[in-house]
Amino acid sequence: MGSGLSLTAAAGAMGVSRATINRWMDEHEEFKDAVARGEAARALALESRMLASDNTAVIKACHFALMNAAPEEWREKPVVETAVDPLRVLAEQISGSAIRPRMPEPKIVEHRPAASREVRQQCVTTDEADDDEPRIHTVSPEIAAGK
Repeated sequence: MGSGLSLTAAAGAMGVSRATINRWMDEHEEFKDAVARGEAARALALESRMLASDNTAVIKACHFALMNAAPEEWREKPVVETAVDPLRVLAEQISGSAIRPRMPEPKIVEHRPAASREVRQQCVTTDEADDDEPRIHTVSPEIAAGK
């Protein structure tokens, strides 16, 4: 790990799996301490390589590796810790004791119906000379009144 390898890559170089390394760390405190020293050596190797390089690609690659290898020092976005418990806030909101923003008063929408149109009576007529297809015709007010 002192050459810049990750813990998984170091496990592969030793011929064991990452799960084996994790189990050894749980079982042996000295091994866990050795892994922590190896992670620090990895960060040192990556930082040294980044500072010694003039190549932009190498600098960016080392920076990316350091963000993953030592996130507490190299992360780009700081973690903001709050003392507010989100479950407590949710419980207050549900119970109604949380401060809520004031909502605007509802507006009354008035409905003005359009003026009604005159309804004309319709009838179906057929013309003997035509093709016997029924036609819908609007009946004039005079015919409707029987004049």
